[in-house]
Amino acid sequence: SPELRAFALTVNFYSPKAYKYIRHVFKNNLPAPSTIRAWYGSTNCSPGFTNEAIDILKRKVDQTTKQLYGCLMTDEMSIRQQVEWSKFKNKFIGYVDCGFPDDKQENLPVAKYALVYMLTCLNERWKIPVAYFFVNSLTSQERAEITKKVLEFVATSGVKVIAMTFDGLASNITMCNALKADVYNEKPFFLHPTDNHYVYIILDAAHMLKLLRNALASKRVLYDSDGNFIKFEYLEKLVELQENGNFHLANKLTKKHILWFKNKMNVKLAAQTLSESCAAALEQLSEDANANFVGCTATVKFCRIVNIAFDCLNSRSFYSYGFKKPVKRDTAAEMFKFFDKAIDYFSALKLEPAGQFVIKSKIRTGFLGFIIDLQNLRRLYMQYVETGYLEYILSYKMSQDHLEILFSCFRAMGGYNNNPNCKQFTSSYKRLLYHNEVKSSAQANCMPLDTTSILTVSSAKKVSTACDDSIEANQPFNLKNVDDYLSLHSIAGSGANHAALYIAGFVEMRVLQKLTCETCFILLNECDEAHSDFIARKSCGGLRFPRTDTFTIATFVEKIYNIYRIQNELQSKNAYNKMIVTILRHLNLNNIFKNFDSHIKDLDFLQNHKYELIKLIIKLYLDVKLYVL
Repeated sequence: SPELRAFALTVNFYSPKAYKYIRHVFKNNLPAPSTIRAWYGSTNCSPGFTNEAIDILKRKVDQTTKQLYGCLMTDEMSIRQQVEWSKFKNKFIGYVDCGFPDDKQENLPVAKYALVYMLTCLNERWKIPVAYFFVNSLTSQERAEITKKVLEFVATSGVKVIAMTFDGLASNITMCNALKADVYNEKPFFLHPTDNHYVYIILDAAHMLKLLRNALASKRVLYDSDGNFIKFEYLEKLVELQENGNFHLANKLTKKHILWFKNKMNVKLAAQTLSESCAAALEQLSEDANANFVGCTATVKFCRIVNIAFDCLNSRSFYSYGFKKPVKRDTAAEMFKFFDKAIDYFSALKLEPAGQFVIKSKIRTGFLGFIIDLQNLRRLYMQYVETGYLEYILSYKMSQDHLEILFSCFRAMGGYNNNPNCKQFTSSYKRLLYHNEVKSSAQANCMPLDTTSILTVSSAKKVSTACDDSIEANQPFNLKNVDDYLSLHSIAGSGANHAALYIAGFVEMRVLQKLTCETCFILLNECDEAHSDFIARKSCGGLRFPRTDTFTIATFVEKIYNIYRIQNELQSKNAYNKMIVTILRHLNLNNIFKNFDSHIKDLDFLQNHKYELIKLIIKLYLDVKLYVL
């Protein structure tokens, strides 16, 4: 069956030894390794153009009545410089190889990189590598010639390439100049070598985001058009405040984000640093008149504009909301209004109040990349959506993430090989063209954000938070003069207060999902609502303002948690259960959820829904503190 075939190919890809063991355990009911080798043997996949990919694309075109549009992307992957003898090809492998049979090996250097080209479809959900070349170094003219040949090669399949994606390396920019484009001077597109249409250049948004983060962090201060300063220091102070206070204002910021130079390639860290969550936290602290965050308004604006621009260039689903929606007729007007605002904003940024514009400086690539991408996304809409050739455009289909994920899959062959040689690269390339379920590594530079699959030749220690029902048997941590102790460890500062309100609202939503008693559900919603400026600022309609009594419980839980943390008792045996017992013993249950009192009288003596509700809130809040933050 196709499922069994995919399973066999996938396990054999990761580890041939593991596959032999599994086949032995299942009484040889899986295909023999020789059978798998025979499947692979029918495919060539030598360096150069992948003819099997074109055959697949032609079948795809024949199966549909609509014109298929694609985005071609290219990138290099470092490989081990090693020369090996191939019995199958009767020659040495490891030298520069572009697929031309006349190349004489004695005159060629050892290859350093694999230059890979991949095609993603814009109006269907698939992708496929179409060519790869083993190279040592390439001039911009040589790179341009290879790209022209790949475009001509893909055009024979009937798929129309209308966009091309790569990162912001200087070699790629000069390649565009050789293709008669002028990326930095109002002509970020070039004419297709065989078809009479423009190919629009997209500088990968994830790489541009990392460059923006690096620019701000290295320069420390930038200035907007009004002369207001944008400081990376505010983000550092936010991390310091959250770590010292042991709370998070609904953002992911940690020291790892601030020490960006140790994780330059991690897209997720860059996205979390210049995010709406960080902007909302900074804005709240500024409004609370926190002395460390006075004057951070321009930094908040910078984070928001970068975050929205990245959302526009990273739309993945037709059903997303806000600026994550695809570019289509009913969203275009609002999105293009923001495009103009963002382009003007990035163009006006300066290194000094009266100094050089950022887009004219050495750190211009990330800022110009966002400007070019927004402009070309609008051009693609005008040429293909307005005219009816496409219904909408999902910008994530033009992201280089697809190629980075493919590279991660290459490295996964045989377990994990971060530096494959030419022979190993060719083998993994061939195997990935067959039906399998190989996934990228969780430690890769980027994560798969959609389910776009590779077209194939044969066309997919969790910490227990459970609390023992007999928690009363666990003795709580011995606290002397607990009331006095609690007063010393109250939730100090408005930041911690906002965080507790935010978590309490999240906990209450989970409580409502777990309640089975309709009366309890109604009574909980009838309680007075706690007000929170921070939740109002963060919410797009999906957050909840907690009840006042829920927040009272959350505040008390926060105090007990801080006591255990300060006393270094969080890692002690049964600390979780002990904290619950401590909270229940010292919390004044009579003053909480008073509207439940009459409901309790209607129930059996052993059924105390009020007590169970309070205990559930305590457990869920502790779960967030212990296992999420």
